[in-house]
Amino acid sequence: MKNLLFILLFLGMYSASFSQDAVLTAEEKQELLASSPFNSVYPTSILKSADTYFKAQMGLYLKGAIAEKEAHLVALGTSAAIKCQYCIPYHISELKRLGASEDEIKTAVLIAADIMKMSTLFYGNEFDLEAFKKMLKGE
Repeated sequence: MKNLLFILLFLGMYSASFSQDAVLTAEEKQELLASSPFNSVYPTSILKSADTYFKAQMGLYLKGAIAEKEAHLVALGTSAAIKCQYCIPYHISELKRLGASEDEIKTAVLIAADIMKMSTLFYGNEFDLEAFKKMLKGE
């Protein structure tokens, strides 16, 4: 037990010591804030790494294993399910830019609604998860 506590303490200290960016100059901070309006939501201590992460994540849409339009359809469905008032208009805008039809957009939202409905029904009725997995395997 002592060893486990020591390991957890060490990992906590290790991650804390590497979780902050190097100190930014005022000029670097202004450049990062000017490069993207989204950078304003991050504390200065992680501003540079947050900017780098955000740019890398955008690669999931542009060069990911899923085509860009389909990636935004997935993102729209997720955004609708979690009710993100910022994400929904962004992904709809991107989908329109990419030529998605109204039916594609509505279908992505409807799929998200259907998943939420079924999840609520199964979860709320305490449907047996192991029995469900067995059904999927044909057992």
